[in-house]
Amino acid sequence: MNSKLRRLLSGQTPPGLYRVSSKLDPHAVISALEAHGWRGFHLDGRQITDKQTFLAAMAQAMHFPDYFGANWDALEECVTDLSWTPARGYVLLYDHVIRFARSRPHEWVMARRILAQAVETWQADDVPFYVLLAGARRAVPDIPWL
Repeated sequence: MNSKLRRLLSGQTPPGLYRVSSKLDPHAVISALEAHGWRGFHLDGRQITDKQTFLAAMAQAMHFPDYFGANWDALEECVTDLSWTPARGYVLLYDHVIRFARSRPHEWVMARRILAQAVETWQADDVPFYVLLAGARRAVPDIPWL
């Protein structure tokens, strides 16, 4: 397990949205998280170019229930619930975020806002929630590096 992931698991890095190297192996990250009682989700953004493909990919990656309504409100409800997959903490590793951010910037802003709100909601319940953005390039210059 790399030192950045150790800092995340230990609470040294506060929950939030972070840019990460696109060289992270999603399977290794998820395995390391699960070994510590956390839940990791990998969102492969290579095919995400708009709201609908983003919502469908999120539902699949995070194993949303069948009642997921495939809209922004439903995304917010599901990403702040996760009762179907309880864990000590959560990490969403979103690869190739640049595709969505560049093709539909206004929709990406809404998605990002919902993910940031999820971090805050989980913090209020003392459950860490991280969103790691890989392959972001210059699409999210205001988001810090992990």
